[in-house]
Amino acid sequence: MNFLKKQIWSLAILLVLVVALSACAGKMNPAAEKQDQASGGQKPAATKTVKTIHGEITIPVQPKRIVVDMYQNDLLALGIKPVGSVKYYLDNPFSKELVQDIASIGDRGSVSVEKVLALEPDLILIGSKDVGEYEKYSKIAPTIVIPYGTYKNVHEELTAFGELLGKEREAETWLAQYDQRMQAARDKLKGIIQPGDTFTVMEASPKEYYVYGDNFGRGGQAIYRGLELTPPPLVQKELMGETQWKSVSREVIDKYAGSYIFLTVSKENTGYKGDSIWKSLSAVRNDRVFELQEDRYWYFDPIAIVGQAEEIADLLVQRNKENAPQK
Repeated sequence: MNFLKKQIWSLAILLVLVVALSACAGKMNPAAEKQDQASGGQKPAATKTVKTIHGEITIPVQPKRIVVDMYQNDLLALGIKPVGSVKYYLDNPFSKELVQDIASIGDRGSVSVEKVLALEPDLILIGSKDVGEYEKYSKIAPTIVIPYGTYKNVHEELTAFGELLGKEREAETWLAQYDQRMQAARDKLKGIIQPGDTFTVMEASPKEYYVYGDNFGRGGQAIYRGLELTPPPLVQKELMGETQWKSVSREVIDKYAGSYIFLTVSKENTGYKGDSIWKSLSAVRNDRVFELQEDRYWYFDPIAIVGQAEEIADLLVQRNKENAPQK
């Protein structure tokens, strides 16, 4: 019996020591306790590593506070509302109903670093290849540079953003709707656009014209890619690849002018009259010049492109009605 009592006492003492040591161990790790309290007991946000033009960068798997200087509407199409954007893109007329509560961080070329800092972003997306711009932003939060022109079409662009931000399903859904809207816009033009019709996107200046391709704003993406309208042969040859714009003298503009012209104008330049060379162009003589306001057609994001395509289709339908022979 004495032996059994000694064994019981030994086990009891051992148990007390284990409990005491466990309590001490918890008190001896105040840093871990403080960190746990600061995070509210939540696990750290999951991260992933992505390849960029500045090497591999670690970003949140599901970023919550994104600041952009260009790609605002790509995020909006995916159902993501950035916390900060540039005034120029906040003023985009094709997404004005979607930008409530997005803070302005300044305008193009004059972004306020202080405003970006105050927004406490966990990810920044920019379009500039300028190393100084990247370094400025990367001191605030993980920064990914996606140079303008990286993507060749809306499908490629939005799919890439969906993969980057974990919104693959949202990208697929939005692109399906985009395809339906584009097809509906193209269907409106059946019987209006004839074989051999060509279309030129351009701007006028006092001394020359500027002609644009299919990936440089001015409605080019909507006209050539969305509505699948045909450029003149010289525009196809010179402006549908790496080169997307060029200045053209008045003397040779007829070689670039299609049977339809989309002329980007400012409010001050509305009602462009041109000179005798301009007036001799087929599109001008046949009343097939369409003025596109620059504050609507300089934008080139997915939301703007589908909106522009629908507007242009309606313009072509309306002009066709106006020019139809009266019965």
